[in-house]
Amino acid sequence: MSNPTKIRVALLGCGQIADAHLSQIQRIRSAEVVAVCDMYEDLAYQAAARFNVPAIFTNLETMLADTKPDVVHVTTPAHTHAPLSIQLMQAGCHVYVEKPFTLDGPEAEQVLKVARKTGKQICVGHDQLFDPLWLKAKLWIKQNVIGEVRHVESILGYPISGNFGALVAANPNHSVRKLPGGLFQNTISHPLYRITDLMGDEEPTLIGGWYQRPDFDFPTELSTAFEGTTVTGSLTFSTRIPPQRITRIYGSKGTLELDFDTQTIRRSPIPTLPGVFSKLHGPWQHLNNAFWNMTHNCWRFAKSDIHYFGGMKTLFEQFYQSTTGTASPPISLREIKAVTVLMDRIFAHCRQHDMNQFHSQIQAAEAEVTCLVSP
Repeated sequence: MSNPTKIRVALLGCGQIADAHLSQIQRIRSAEVVAVCDMYEDLAYQAAARFNVPAIFTNLETMLADTKPDVVHVTTPAHTHAPLSIQLMQAGCHVYVEKPFTLDGPEAEQVLKVARKTGKQICVGHDQLFDPLWLKAKLWIKQNVIGEVRHVESILGYPISGNFGALVAANPNHSVRKLPGGLFQNTISHPLYRITDLMGDEEPTLIGGWYQRPDFDFPTELSTAFEGTTVTGSLTFSTRIPPQRITRIYGSKGTLELDFDTQTIRRSPIPTLPGVFSKLHGPWQHLNNAFWNMTHNCWRFAKSDIHYFGGMKTLFEQFYQSTTGTASPPISLREIKAVTVLMDRIFAHCRQHDMNQFHSQIQAAEAEVTCLVSP
């Protein structure tokens, strides 16, 4: 029997990321998943079977009519996010949208306009802003542990040989290949909003570009730098390195390094001891970091509180509270649009400054010089 005091949640799209959503929603006492929906019945069936969801559907309108959910999570391909979000809000549902929010800024504005008109809450999947590791870093920044933030470096290792990457690489008609930002648009939201969360500027100056590895026919590597008013940033997306999600925050008094996969945070203060003593203080600080991370993670492990998508539960909870009017939205509409528009700018900049063309020009120039100097 459905509990009338709980928020009724439905999930639309039962692909790989749906598992993360369903597992984290199950940890929230104030919510219950009443249905899953996917155009492929076998996908909906397997998700419902594994997460004990009472109803499956292959038609969105039927699901809405039969189950009347309060919130719908949209975990479908990115090009469907805007029309589905608009349809759901007009049908009376609050909407949680997996990243990327929409294909581009104009689509985002259309969705946000409907949210304002209908009064429905909408949220995007910037869940790593609510990861325990990020919340700890934000607390230390607030406590002035590393002084004023000056630079944020965000790295995403994404081996294209992985399950999803291999599918994208093998299929030239894959939906991800058709996104304005290609492979990057499907993934760089996470490393990007970790920069913008601390930068503040909505229109930083951009430097950098993308390029493709010789064995692929689409861009696979991206490196972009941001220059804000008081904070700079750099984002690296690489298919050449192992999977990793690392962010370094450089302050006026030291540095924080966050590894989201190992759930470790390392503080490196600027050395203040004279001479050789600074060479001893650094390793001692690293030892203290290791001890703190080990004891902290053991404590979290004992509480069953270590999850790959650790920030999802917190973000879901805060979003659900906002739908009942008991809390403010965890991610503002302004932030949703700002990150989407910045992604547009990054991809436009990359197309304009295609690094493959740059490399070709360099090679042509070198060849010309060789011809001129050859006897």
